[in-house]
Amino acid sequence: MSYLNVENLKKSFGRNEVLKNISFSLDKGEVLSIIGSSGSGKTTLLRCLNFLERADSGKITVGDKVVFDGADEKNKSEAEIRKNRLRFGLVFQSFNLFPQYKVINNITLAPTLAAKEQLKTNGEYMGVKSLKEAQQLINQNAEMLLEKVNLLEKKDEYPCNLSGGQKQRVAIARALALNPDVLCFDEPTSALDPELTGEVLNVIRELKDADSTMIVVTHEIDFAKNVSDKIIFMDEGVIAEQGSPEKVIDNPSNERVKAFLSKVKNS
Repeated sequence: MSYLNVENLKKSFGRNEVLKNISFSLDKGEVLSIIGSSGSGKTTLLRCLNFLERADSGKITVGDKVVFDGADEKNKSEAEIRKNRLRFGLVFQSFNLFPQYKVINNITLAPTLAAKEQLKTNGEYMGVKSLKEAQQLINQNAEMLLEKVNLLEKKDEYPCNLSGGQKQRVAIARALALNPDVLCFDEPTSALDPELTGEVLNVIRELKDADSTMIVVTHEIDFAKNVSDKIIFMDEGVIAEQGSPEKVIDNPSNERVKAFLSKVKNS
């Protein structure tokens, strides 16, 4: 069984069926890129995986844990839903950093809230039993993550003093701070100038080299081809084609995929 399994995921907004029986799997350490035209359901899929939207039906399994089952979802407590949500991290295309907080605080905020909840319910967090000790661990981890994305020297800056590429790298560090099983990116370079795109893509490549399991919605076709183990092409809420980069990008069999790639290459 694969590390991540998504089975027959459906999502509608009113009469608009946005996801239609989406199914795919991913092994641990693999990278999946999702490509397709605007409005094909790519972002909605990521939002359902991260519980920012609730799918109408289907099943999501991470490891041996069912984190979403449409048939049983109404019986889950809010605490259990929050715990399942932590399985996934999401890096937004528009960064979504808190402008009133310094870089380091943007990264430590969510883990601190999680630590408070764990201390309250379990009496300990990562082997320590006080919030002060937990905060020290969280701060150390945040600095380690900032070093990982080459931004440790910016830890006391506010987001307004960062470039777009730096903001996105902080957003990646923030998503990693909760140690998610699967890290998701929603068009991570679409809000960046071309010269800043490379620095963000390099971080994603480094995460792949560290065996991170990732799902990347992207319009960077060459990047998707080079970094991905699997590619999905979505069209009007369905997976029109999926497989290896060589299959989907170099030798697509679906006419919609061929037309999309031809348009992208000629733009």
